[in-house]
Formats: sequence, structure tokens, C-alpha cells
Amino acid sequence: MSADQDHLRQGELAAAAMAATSLPLLTIGPAGTIGMASAGAAALFGKPLGELEGTPLGGWFVPAAAAEDCRPTAGCHAHELRQLQIRNAAGEIIPVEVSCSLFAAAPEPAGGQGPGEPVSHCMLVFEDMRQRDQREDTRAARLAKLSLLNQVSEALYSAHLSLDQILQAILICMTAGEGLRFNRAFLLLNDEKTKALKGEIAIGPSNADEAARIWETLAGKPGDLLEMMTSYDRSIKQTDVAVNEIVRHMSVPLDDQDNILIRAMKGVHALGVRRDSAYAGVETVRHWLGCDRFAIAPLITRSGALGVIVADNAISGMEITELDLEFLQLFANQSAGAIENSRLNQELAGKVEDLRRAQERQREDQATLLRMERLSVMGETSAIVAHELRNPLVAIGGFARTLMRNLPADDDNRKYAEIISGEVGRMETIIHDLLDFIRPQKVLRRSVELDVLVADTAERYRDEMEARGVALAVDLQAEGVFLDCHPGEIQQVLQNYLINAMQAQPDGGRVLVRSHRLAGGLRVEVLDDGNGFKESDTEKMFAPFFSTKTTGSGLGLTICAQIIKAHGGVAGAQNRQEGGALFFFILPLPKDIPEK
Repeated sequence: MSADQDHLRQGELAAAAMAATSLPLLTIGPAGTIGMASAGAAALFGKPLGELEGTPLGGWFVPAAAAEDCRPTAGCHAHELRQLQIRNAAGEIIPVEVSCSLFAAAPEPAGGQGPGEPVSHCMLVFEDMRQRDQREDTRAARLAKLSLLNQVSEALYSAHLSLDQILQAILICMTAGEGLRFNRAFLLLNDEKTKALKGEIAIGPSNADEAARIWETLAGKPGDLLEMMTSYDRSIKQTDVAVNEIVRHMSVPLDDQDNILIRAMKGVHALGVRRDSAYAGVETVRHWLGCDRFAIAPLITRSGALGVIVADNAISGMEITELDLEFLQLFANQSAGAIENSRLNQELAGKVEDLRRAQERQREDQATLLRMERLSVMGETSAIVAHELRNPLVAIGGFARTLMRNLPADDDNRKYAEIISGEVGRMETIIHDLLDFIRPQKVLRRSVELDVLVADTAERYRDEMEARGVALAVDLQAEGVFLDCHPGEIQQVLQNYLINAMQAQPDGGRVLVRSHRLAGGLRVEVLDDGNGFKESDTEKMFAPFFSTKTTGSGLGLTICAQIIKAHGGVAGAQNRQEGGALFFFILPLPKDIPEK
């Protein structure tokens, strides 16, 4: 290839590069006309390349005289930046910044001759000041939002907020003037129990008037975004009624894979929905929100999708830009991490609490075992002592009764013998009760109609009660119900209740014995018209050796409670509102008896 051909080839490459570049570039010849233009210049001036080249430069400037200095013959202001104005093909005035540079180029060869002497040309580089301002605004907004994300991180991770506070803070940040500046925000979380994406919480005004009031209130409050996120004013929060009514209706099954919310949740980028967007389920979301443009950002963590954030500008009508979507997703990523950390902290706190309770139960169980061991030793010792004391007491009682029979009625020693005999009898009763308390119970159960057993036991005491001036009433409502029990032991419980009821009314009164079925059990009650007992004694009533009487062992009710517990039931006592006391026990019904 000759030098001339190489020169031509380089010229073609330069022209092709000039035509392809997106920078607005023009070359100006000595006559002040446009020689070559770039694609960027064609876009700026609004003319195709072929129609732009060859036109006078001054025809594009306002005023035209401003182009006079942009010519090689007029002493071009090389490398100087000048702010001028052009009028494009549509008549639009555009502010531009222009820089010039001179260069020399030989004319194309003609008639096979070599290139001629170099001729001076001018290269003009244009910058649309509108786009530059827009880029600077975008850069400033990006820096501001990066600062915002730093504040969000500090609020969400350093303020030790609960999960509810975190969810609230997320939405406050999205709608605050210092934050992402959306009008309304809705948080939907993945509910594993219902297998649905469900609305959780929302924030935002209901209408333009309410929005103006809220924004004016917020604008007058000092403090930064962190303070606003962590101390949300209650008077402002009361305006969220409408949006929270909306969010309660927002629910989408997780298996609805084509739905826009489910698709967005499984994505990685925020999605902007516009008027012409036609996704599955988008009309339902529009109906919920009452507007046709909104944004959705997924809440994604390493463990999976937590949910989505839905935001809109339904009040102001402002466009949701790509920059809004970019920072909405960055914010959503931070929020998702904070939500997951809060949940993990809650789970950890729950496990710590469970461990604490388990340790407490272990300590209680250990104390119970030690107490049972001591009671077992005491029981064995008591049984031995009781057996050893029984024979001497029998002998003492026998001698005392013999003395009573042999001494005259007016002898003072007879009175002493009576006291000895009575005290021996009381000691024998205590020993008998003590042996019943510690003696292993024999399992001798059979099917018994409980009402019949209760009626028979009560009738045995009717005569004795009438002699004491106590009326006996029986009201049994469990006819035909058979229970598997030890009849003698249940009679022992009833006898103890009946004797206590009689003794509680030394001046006469009334005793009522009644029964009725419960859900899964049968309840038997003995009521009296006595003075009742102290409320403070309720819990001690069935404790060993506790008694409100001057006589007795204090083991009667304890034995009753043991018997009922061995039958799988419960025993108890309470004071009646109308006066007197009520003692009861509940026995479980057999599984084959249907509940009423």
C-alpha cells in the first residue's frame, strides 16, 4: 500500500470514528461551515448527519455572532470553555459549553496528485449543560442517599430495636423527607404457617390534605433520620389507619408463582410498575393501592426471601425513577438483614428463656427428689415408731380403763384415769391415721355407680346429723355413671367430708351432698352452713398435719387428697359466698363414656 493510499485509509477511519461517536463534535472549515459532525452532534442539533454537514455554523447559534470566534481564520479560542446557546432544528434553545481546538489537515488529493498544503480547521466540542446539571443532580442525590443508607444501617443495627420497631422504622425511612421520599409504603412478609405473602404493616397519609399536614409537622421537627426512625410521633402514626386497612387485605398464596408480588419476592432487583405494565396480579395490587404506578423491592437474605416492600407516590403523583428503584433495593437489602437479625435474636432469646426454665425445672425436680427421699425416710421411721408405740399405748389404755372401772365415782384418781384413757385414745387415732398415710395403698378397684355409693355413705350419717340438729339433703345428678374405683377409699373421703361438715355446725345447720357431670369427669360436693375457713388456709387445707380443730391428727384431708389423686382426680375446698364451706373431689370418666 502506497503512502497516499495509507493516508486515504486513515482519513476514512477518522471519518467513520467521527460519525459514530456519541460526543457532540463538529469540524469547522476556513469558510465557517460545518465540515464533519458526530452522531452526538446530530442528536444535539436535531439534524441528520448529511443535512448538518455543510451548513453555516452561525445559523445554529443564538446570537449568530457568537459563532464568529469559532473559526480557524478568526483566531479560535483554543482550549477555552465558553458558555453559549444554540437553537436546534426544533427551535429549542439549548445552553451549551463549547471548547475549541485548532488542527491542520491537508486537502484530499485531486487528479492523482499528492496531498496539498495543510489547511487550518477548528474542532468544536459541545456539552449539553442540561445533561451536565442533571448528572450533577444525580451524583448529589446518589451521595445523599449513600449517606442515608449509612444512617439507616446505624438505626437498624445499633439502636437495639425490637422486630416491630424495625418494621416501623423501615417504613418511616421510606416515606420521610430525609429518606427515600415515597408517599406510602407497605411491608409484606412471608408467612410459612399460612403459606402466603401477607401484609404486615403500612405507613402513609390517606389523602393530599393529610399528607400536607404530616409533611409540615415532620419538617418542623428537629433531628436527623435516625431520631425520626426511632421516635415516631404518635399523632402522626394515627394517620396510618387507611393504609393499614389496605395492608390487612394484601395476601397472595406462595404457590401463585406468576403473581407480580411473588415474582418480585424471588427476584434480585426492585421492580417499577408503570401504567402500561401488564403482569399477572398487577390489577389486584392496583386495586389495593388505588394507583397504577408503584415499586416493589424483594427482601432477600442468605436464608431466602422474607417478603417484599411496596411503595408508591399515590398522593404527590411524582414519577418513580431508576435511581429511586436502585436505592429502594439497597435499602431493602439492609432492611432484610435487620429483620433476619431481629428474628434470630428473638429465637435466641426464646431458647435462652427455655433453657432458663428448664434449669429452673431441673432445680425444682432435684429439690422434689430430695424432699421425697426425706419423706420416704421419715415414712419408714414413722412406721417403725408407730408400730413400736402401739403396743405400749394399748397396755396403758387397758390399765387406765381398768382403773376407771375399779375406782369409786367420787375418787379423784378416777378423773386422772379418764384423762389418761382419753389421751391414749387420741394417740391411737393419730397412729392409725399416720399408718394409713404412709402405708402403700392396695389396688382393689371395681366398677361402681358413684351416685349409689355417695347416697349410701350419706345415709349412714343421717341419724347422727339429725341428732345434732343438722339437716341432710342429697342432690345427685350423675345417675347411671359407673367409675372404676376403690369403693372403700371413696367412702373414706366422703366420710371425712361429712364429719367435717357436721363438726363445723355445732349449733345445727344443713349439709348438702350433690353430684354432677363435667366435661370428662364427675364432681361430688359436700356443702355446709358453718363459718367456713380463712382464705389464707385454702392452700394448706390438704397439707399433712394441718388442722383447724383442737383435736385430730391433721392427716384426714391429706389422706383424702392422696386417695383422689391415686384415682387420677383432684380434691379441693373453697368458701361459699352465702356462708359455709364446700369440699369437693373430681374423678375422671372412663374413655368409653361419651361427654355431654
